[in-house]
Amino acid sequence: MRVAPTNQRRDSAFTFAEMGVAIGVLGLLGLVFFQVLQSGLTLAAKNTAVNAAHEEARQGMLRLTRDIHASISVPQLRDTSFAVVSSTPSPSASPGATPPTAAGISFQNIAYGPNYVFQDPGNANMIMIQDGAFSPTPGMRLIVPFWGIEDDINKVTGATVSGHSNIFTVHAQEDILKAKAPAYAGATYAITYYTYRVMYLVKNGNYVADPAGDFTLSSGVYNPVTPGTGQYHYENGELHYYRQVSTSSNPSIAGTMTWQDVAVVARYLSSPKPFSVPLNRYGGPDNRYLKVQVSARDPKSTNRGYVATSSLLNSQIDYRSRLTSYQ
Repeated sequence: MRVAPTNQRRDSAFTFAEMGVAIGVLGLLGLVFFQVLQSGLTLAAKNTAVNAAHEEARQGMLRLTRDIHASISVPQLRDTSFAVVSSTPSPSASPGATPPTAAGISFQNIAYGPNYVFQDPGNANMIMIQDGAFSPTPGMRLIVPFWGIEDDINKVTGATVSGHSNIFTVHAQEDILKAKAPAYAGATYAITYYTYRVMYLVKNGNYVADPAGDFTLSSGVYNPVTPGTGQYHYENGELHYYRQVSTSSNPSIAGTMTWQDVAVVARYLSSPKPFSVPLNRYGGPDNRYLKVQVSARDPKSTNRGYVATSSLLNSQIDYRSRLTSYQ
């Protein structure tokens, strides 16, 4: 008897080589996808850092512009040691000259006023300012425009009349003022103001070697040159806000005047001396304006093929009024 053959199905599968190729292709595609994802996340983080640096610089410029608009004195250039920098070109003013630049700018803003000054009825040798609930502090300035009296306040005591303060100044201007001030509760009065002397200053940055930089080093001084032709660039500068105060913590005890670092207004600045006074057509300083050229970039971010990723803020700011004869 003969048995008929049965149909047997033969199961098939990928070979080891085929599996290896498939896993390799899958791994390669995963690696490419991961690299694209990582690159996107990195660029997003860098763009965020760059935008944050630019926005911080813009906010700092807005605050600076607001304060200069409110200035009641002619702005004055300062260096990093707080010394005054002349705004007149050297060696002389002439058409087409380049104005001096500085790391800082100082001026005065109104702290409180107008107030009234009188002779103290309880002490003929003192003056008193009717300042109400406001408490003046040493380091402020006393301004009396009518008589041209301006000086730093170095001591404050309570007057014999409530809501008034006895004021003492560095150069004893109260001695002159007491002879001019009217009697208390009389028919005449003189207006006074308290002011803050403030300063904006770029500091804490560093110069970095760069074959296409903006500065050259000569005799220990970094001098600006045509961008791209120098050996150094400046980075990580900070714009600080200062206020003049007294070294004495007791208002009734005289101290000396000093600058107090109040706040950091902007960071990541790449311009070490952004302040200057623009020149008029004769080459002299035009003190109606302050010129500010601030650039900012995050040094942790590369240019990624661009010429630059910095933000440049260039402005001429006018101050709106002048009550003082001195800065």
